[in-house]
Amino acid sequence: MRFVFTKRLSVVLGLTLAAFSFGLGGIAQPVVAQDGMVLDKYVVLMRHGVRPQTSLKEIEPLSSKPWLQWNTPDGQLTPHGAEAVAQLAKWESSMLRQRGLLPEKGCPAPGAAFGWANGSVKRTIDTGNVMLETMFPGCGLTVGFNKVDESDGVDSLYAPSDTKLGAIDTEKAKAAILDAAGGDLEKTRARAASLMKELDGILDCCAVSLCDKADPTKACTLSERPWAIKVKEAKGEKPASVEVVGPLKEAGTVVQVFLLQYANGFPAEQVGFGRTPKADDIIRLSELRQMKYDVSVRVPYLAARDGSNILNQLLLAVAADPAAGAVTDGPPNAKYTLFTGSDTQQSEIGAILGLHWHIPPYVDDETPPTGTLAFERLHDAAGKAFVRMSFIAPSLDQIRAASPLDGNNPPLQGAVALPGCEDQAIKGACPLDRFLAITRAKLDMTAVGPQNYRSPFKS
Repeated sequence: MRFVFTKRLSVVLGLTLAAFSFGLGGIAQPVVAQDGMVLDKYVVLMRHGVRPQTSLKEIEPLSSKPWLQWNTPDGQLTPHGAEAVAQLAKWESSMLRQRGLLPEKGCPAPGAAFGWANGSVKRTIDTGNVMLETMFPGCGLTVGFNKVDESDGVDSLYAPSDTKLGAIDTEKAKAAILDAAGGDLEKTRARAASLMKELDGILDCCAVSLCDKADPTKACTLSERPWAIKVKEAKGEKPASVEVVGPLKEAGTVVQVFLLQYANGFPAEQVGFGRTPKADDIIRLSELRQMKYDVSVRVPYLAARDGSNILNQLLLAVAADPAAGAVTDGPPNAKYTLFTGSDTQQSEIGAILGLHWHIPPYVDDETPPTGTLAFERLHDAAGKAFVRMSFIAPSLDQIRAASPLDGNNPPLQGAVALPGCEDQAIKGACPLDRFLAITRAKLDMTAVGPQNYRSPFKS
């Protein structure tokens, strides 16, 4: 395991929370944090809560043993997952009220809170609604989302590379993947070898149905199955795709399923076929998923084609002056803006901007269920605007227990530095003009399209 530190930090590298400070009449007054800055806006991209595997049929052949059975359909937010989301929502609401962004109690002012989800994935809609309903009980707030064409099931805001908007050049994609792998997929295979061997022992891979397709002269194990870069050419409205297929892709999926089993609270003897009963075991194996992402969603070219659209909306939200009222471009100019999506978008944004986060005992750049990439817009005593980023996520055991989160038991929090702003940053906060100059230059504007928030669909 890469990390040994387990202490939960409520203050990490400049991520500071202020004490309660309320004025007369119970109205929240601006609260100055320890670094002398006031929070003006809070814009977040949150991963959905705990779900089962997205396709049991897909992973069944990867073990000769029967897989754990969930009571929730594949890919949907579980009841336990919703409970863990609610615990994070309570902490987030309390934190924002303490910092003066939201009123001490009751509903936010009209337009002060806004949520938008991936319209193609019900778990993100459900997660967003749990967040808003818990943060603002009785206020009637729900997330909006785009209507998805039933023919392709794609929300182009969150997955433009699955549409013509973010279509990729297959030759550029192949070259970019090989470059990310160090020039040869065998280098990635060598990095993964010891963990793949451990995973083989857990899975007793593979099922007869998969072994029948393998070379009968070789042992049928996951790690010995062939690796390849697979190209699917464009067909009709479906754009081309390029991906690394084989054991690393499958291993990344499997270890995430183990993490989700653990996070959902299944008995230890059932998690990972009873062979990964502890959080440390899960986290160690999760390195395989990070290696998978290194040659997929975190490949800069692929990330820019698929992640620029949602990143553009986040930047528009951060850029809008909270005192300017309504805006004509980007999401509504709310004090609290919530986008619910998946770890894919979070990892893509990390790749586009060169971001990294450290929230031990998770591996670096991990994106757990309910993990949140947060953008704080602040101003100093002179009125100058800044942006500070952080990554926030409950620990694996906090999610597993759906533990109450508060000042004494906070989620994990790590500051996220923006490369290129080191010389101007003040305690992790980058001047707004510098922040926008750096981040907007990283967008692939040919993969960015307009987004209409005026007629949202509601669940």
